[in-house]
Amino acid sequence: MESLFQLLIDSAMNMFAALRFLIMPALAFLIIQILFRREHWLSDMKQARQETELSLKIVLFNAAVAMPLISIVLTFLHGWVHEHGLYLFKSAHWEALPAPLVLFFAVFFGDFVGYWRHRFEHTPILWPAHAVHHSDTEVTWLTSARWHPLNLLTVHGIAGTAMLVMGFPVWALLFNSMVRGYYGFFIHANLPWTYGKLGRFIVSPAMHRWHHSAEEKAFDKNFAEIFCLFDRMFGTYYLPGPCDGPLGVHDDMKPTLRSQIGFAFTPKAYRRLFARKPATKEATA
Repeated sequence: MESLFQLLIDSAMNMFAALRFLIMPALAFLIIQILFRREHWLSDMKQARQETELSLKIVLFNAAVAMPLISIVLTFLHGWVHEHGLYLFKSAHWEALPAPLVLFFAVFFGDFVGYWRHRFEHTPILWPAHAVHHSDTEVTWLTSARWHPLNLLTVHGIAGTAMLVMGFPVWALLFNSMVRGYYGFFIHANLPWTYGKLGRFIVSPAMHRWHHSAEEKAFDKNFAEIFCLFDRMFGTYYLPGPCDGPLGVHDDMKPTLRSQIGFAFTPKAYRRLFARKPATKEATA
């Protein structure tokens, strides 16, 4: 009984921490919307209200239920890597380099791993979980925190383990997480910015919005989150201009917490695995 009570307390604390973490980004993006969307910012918020509420429910569910379980798995995985010394480089090797260079390498390598992890999540085996992130038909900064628990496991498991194997020092790992976290909020914001010529090197909000497009021409494009160099190298770069079309997915997923979390556990979600021809309507956005 005492253990159950402690579990409930820990879940409540995790939900409180998740909400507290979102306060500053929420204020920052409210100011950005007011400044750059001007007369449209209030109508944008009203239009996105239902999806925003669902995203918050998913965030709280993950904080209370999913993340404690995922933390156990990741602790075991990282402990196994440490126990067997599966490092390509030692932390001392990185410490010998200038700090700014180490930080750049950490973010650059993190985005390289993130690119391929993201492409893997768009395959039929992982798409049912990743579809939760893409099911948002409005896409705001909060969409960046909208993840299925199984998808969170791939995000932290694949990327976290790869960073650990590289032997980056703790301060570089924290910097990479901070950059990817906050810039992830930014590129999901409802902003039409393409960055002009800079947009050929750095992922812009407009570029990532095309990744969430429901239009078939944009399917399986723009997987990188910081350096679009990887999309250009591997043929997935797509930025014809600002994305003004419909967003979301065609999968049979209702806008409820139960449907969003449960979809990945239904047989119909994996019918593309056994399809003779690639699906079009269910293709990834």
